[in-house]
Amino acid sequence: MALYVHQQATLGDIEGTGYLFRQQSAIGETYRGVFFGAEGESSTLESLVDDDSVTFSGVLYKKTLSGKISKQQVELPVDVMSYREVSMGDRVLLEVSDS
Repeated sequence: MALYVHQQATLGDIEGTGYLFRQQSAIGETYRGVFFGAEGESSTLESLVDDDSVTFSGVLYKKTLSGKISKQQVELPVDVMSYREVSMGDRVLLEVSDS
């Protein structure tokens, strides 16, 4: 069972599903995520890899040390790190930009 549930989201002007999540480490915290675009958006999603930041609008999940998961609606600039076609559609991996 997946830890987080896909929610309706947008990446720039592209409608789809996805989420962001907090990842904590010894050097701080980062926010990463995944986004699945609608059918026919593969070339648009692929062109976002290593391009300028784009706005993600959707759910951010946060997990506490006790295991409680909270979610909130956010609109954040993200960098698209990679693109891949998978069985669920076209997937991109995201990382929240520092800018």
